Amino acid sequence: MALLLENNILDRFAQPNVIVGIILLVIGVLVAIFAKKITKLVRKSDKIEPNDKVMLTLKAFALLVILISLIVIIIE
Repeated sequence: MALLLENNILDRFAQPNVIVGIILLVIGVLVAIFAKKITKLVRKSDKIEPNDKVMLTLKAFALLVILISLIVIIIE
């Protein structure tokens, strides 16, 4: 924990694990945002139910990627 406090913010953002974590975070957020549109493309339908398995799977995948990105960012 002390090592996290000793670095300034620019040095922290320059670390490879933080860059990979931020990239994973962006991917996870984008998948979560576009889950409904991706589901519409997969199902080839205009109306998607809120409990559609494809959409729920995409959102669960996005949540998992976001969780992994936060773990990657924290681990030094």
